Amino acid sequence: MGLRPLALSAVSLPQRAYRLASRALALPLLGWLWWRGRREPGYRQNLRQRLGFIPIEPESFGCIWVHAASVGEVQAVQPLLHALQREWPAHAIVVSTQTPTGARALHTHWGDQLRHVYAPIDTPGAVARFLDRLQPRLLILVERELWPDWLQQCRANAVPVALVNARLSDRSVRTYQRWQGLMRPVWSQLTVLAADGDSAERFRALGVPAPRLHQTGNLKFDVAVPAARVALPPELQPRKLIVAGSTHEGDETVWLEAWAELSPAHPDWLLVLVPRHPQRFDEAAQLVHGRGFRFVRRSRGEVVSADTQVLLIDTMGELLHWYQHAALCFVGGTLAPVGGHNPLEPMSVGQPVLFGPHTHNAAPLFSDIERTGAGTCVRNARELADTAQQWLTQTAVMHARATAARELIAHNQGASERSLAVLRPLWAPAHTGNLSRVRAVALPGRTGWFDPRHLSEVSEQTFDPTAHTHGTALATGSGRGQALLISDGGRGYVLRHYRRGGLVARLSNDRFWRTAPHHSRAMREFSLLRLMRSWQLPVPEAVAASHRPRGPWFYEADILVGLIPGSANVVQLLQQRALTPDEWATLGQAIRRLHDRQVFHSDLNAHNLLLDDVGQAWVVDFDKCGVRAGDDWKTRNLDRLLRSLRKEAGRVSPYHWADAEWAHLQTGYDDAPEDLDALA
Repeated sequence: MGLRPLALSAVSLPQRAYRLASRALALPLLGWLWWRGRREPGYRQNLRQRLGFIPIEPESFGCIWVHAASVGEVQAVQPLLHALQREWPAHAIVVSTQTPTGARALHTHWGDQLRHVYAPIDTPGAVARFLDRLQPRLLILVERELWPDWLQQCRANAVPVALVNARLSDRSVRTYQRWQGLMRPVWSQLTVLAADGDSAERFRALGVPAPRLHQTGNLKFDVAVPAARVALPPELQPRKLIVAGSTHEGDETVWLEAWAELSPAHPDWLLVLVPRHPQRFDEAAQLVHGRGFRFVRRSRGEVVSADTQVLLIDTMGELLHWYQHAALCFVGGTLAPVGGHNPLEPMSVGQPVLFGPHTHNAAPLFSDIERTGAGTCVRNARELADTAQQWLTQTAVMHARATAARELIAHNQGASERSLAVLRPLWAPAHTGNLSRVRAVALPGRTGWFDPRHLSEVSEQTFDPTAHTHGTALATGSGRGQALLISDGGRGYVLRHYRRGGLVARLSNDRFWRTAPHHSRAMREFSLLRLMRSWQLPVPEAVAASHRPRGPWFYEADILVGLIPGSANVVQLLQQRALTPDEWATLGQAIRRLHDRQVFHSDLNAHNLLLDDVGQAWVVDFDKCGVRAGDDWKTRNLDRLLRSLRKEAGRVSPYHWADAEWAHLQTGYDDAPEDLDALA
């Protein structure tokens, strides 16, 4: 994945223009990230990952890649991640973010349970490297992260893409319509899980096919509430906390203007100000100081005294804690023209909310909040002061609004399970038992990968045929392969040494141009076999793989796979007897199962098709194979097999084959039950 160049014919003219522009902007973008890192050092860390150079961890190959751009998306996708973890091992879920604050939010909630990487910038090279080093089977985008080259290359590599908790405003629709030539292929590719009905209709208008469009609800309603509240320190317990969360400068300016009126009249009230971005902590402190308020900063451990008017929370990951203890909650990004942050966090702990007029990021949600009485919109400092005064002095009003908030949350929960039901067909019929952790080891003179379910360890002797004195040589392929049957504790394995064919073999029969281990033939086949086994396709188990450098320019490769008991390849069988029509049909069905999963076999021939002693068909030897988009190659794949069957008729005797028997294989291929999960 990521190695085969994208054919120019597969890339539209608008896409080519976009790629030129993205390449031209790549260096300025990296410079901007570096400059922004002056105030937030996280932007300067892992800049190589922005170019796709993420660490290679083979246990992540075949993972579900979830992209949550920043803090809001990380918070939104948490319920879905919890639901995914019930069906997937944690090491097979990888989450990318674009901001360091998003990375910190992920780590705060998950620790080291989930792997985190920074997402690549949207250039062809960065995206290709990223996909090659991650090799995902599914990409889940959160809310509205639609990057054209990500989607183009996922299409080319047959990686399904889902957009969850999808929200779309009228303004975004107009933007996408202006770039219709670039975005048109995207809509038919996406599976969209819309957060609300209005967004679903907008996606439909843009061209998302009806079977791929689902209204699953807002994931943020499923946010998990901490089981226990952390008590406030004694000095805060007698105070009424008015929490303004996720604020920007425009929010803070209005609040401080209103607070100049409220604070003197209510000295027991305390404004708890929680800026959205850490790089603004000092700026927010200057704003408060400039207004003459007595304030303390959380990060400095300063104690709130009786005359403190403002508590500035200049630390990360505490917002929900302050919402839990609030007497009144305000949602930021709404008095500032940002579009609104998540109002469901305070509502999840039973708090009604105040918010400003700028709510276009989630207009239907804020509309429902106001309609049900779970919140109120305030447009300026005057309205803010009056409404806060009313809420905090009229207990019955506050109680009714809190009840409305809890009821609205309860009525809309379940989006994560509905989303999971839509996503399952995109990876089904995955068998998570084959998603075990792969171990990578550095051996003397080589790199080894192995599956601990089959081997407790590997050594140089594992891949050395001379070390297996009781091994039995096997014929594979057209004779140039070298395979050895090995018995280990009652289990059978096949050790195969990669050989070259054709004229090149006269110069070097088993050496290939030097490349990184994960690009080597052995590791690529090892990873592909694991992916196919998780799809429950009829292929052998991947057991171990080896990459061995030979001098500065070459490498050798070996792979160890599980033995298919009682099996023989089609050429061996045809030398003994004719196959029955049912056997030919079974072989055709096995090939169709691979094709339904877009698995391209570069050397589909009669030696690589097996039948075992119970009549099951198998496909082996996946050197230089991979997952490939499109359908045109599938007919050519079958034609190659037909040529192979005819070729063997002139090479071996006896050989029980006639061209008429091809119709039985073709019938099995054509009439095989469609893998509907693969086509979802």
